[in-house]
Amino acid sequence: KSSKKYNIEFVSANPTGPMHVGHCRGAIFGDVLANLLLFNGNKVTKEYYINDYGNQIYNFVESVFLRIREIKYKEKFILKDNLYPGTYIIEIAQQIINKEKDNKFNDFKKSYESLKRLSLESSMSLIKNDLSKLGIKHDIFVSETDLVKKDLVNKAVKILQSKNFVED
Repeated sequence: KSSKKYNIEFVSANPTGPMHVGHCRGAIFGDVLANLLLFNGNKVTKEYYINDYGNQIYNFVESVFLRIREIKYKEKFILKDNLYPGTYIIEIAQQIINKEKDNKFNDFKKSYESLKRLSLESSMSLIKNDLSKLGIKHDIFVSETDLVKKDLVNKAVKILQSKNFVED
């Protein structure tokens, strides 16, 4: 009996907030599937795909920025469409303030990249903690931002086209 290699991508909850019961259900299902494949002698990589690119992430980071401004400068949090008003955003903002004591957080656009990194680190830490409580550990975490920056989707499509596996 020969073993096969599988990449099981599961959970991959949007990192704009904590996991909910639906994410937990998917996490357990994916982990059980991966473990059954492992038990039967297959090689399995458990992957978490971090959806850290696009408008949702921009809105998430803007929400964190506005909560930071609220905490540091007593500015009112603006309730506008697509922002994340949850209390977990306040916790993330406070963690970032504690890490970045000297940062004035005056310019959202200039601080976006570092704020995005810090916000995602905090959010993914919450998610990983929840997964740990379920006894679930992923082998790899793949960032959508990294895939986009390295143009890996287009490169993969070109390889598939060169082997006549896909057509235009």
